[in-house]
Amino acid sequence: MFSANFTPPPPPVFTRENYHIWVVKMKTYLQAFDLWEVVNAEIGPPTFRPNLTLAQMKQYSRECAKKHKAMSYLQNGLSDVIFTRIMACDTPKQAWDKLNEEF
Repeated sequence: MFSANFTPPPPPVFTRENYHIWVVKMKTYLQAFDLWEVVNAEIGPPTFRPNLTLAQMKQYSRECAKKHKAMSYLQNGLSDVIFTRIMACDTPKQAWDKLNEEF
């Protein structure tokens, strides 16, 4: 049964050890929130067209928010020392690739 008070667990935190384990956990975490495609590909939402219906505007807004949600989860899944390495990244894909290069 679904509970309205459900709070998702926090993202796994990478502290510089066991990167290979963190990657698997973080990928699964992002997939659970339907955000992996935002990290895996440098794609954004389709361009905003004029005369959208209210439902289409809401969907567009949700798609735009995915990039920021994914970036937030990635940032919160890092210790402060590791976070400083991706601070300048503008997209979740850039952050993911930067971490992958370094670790």
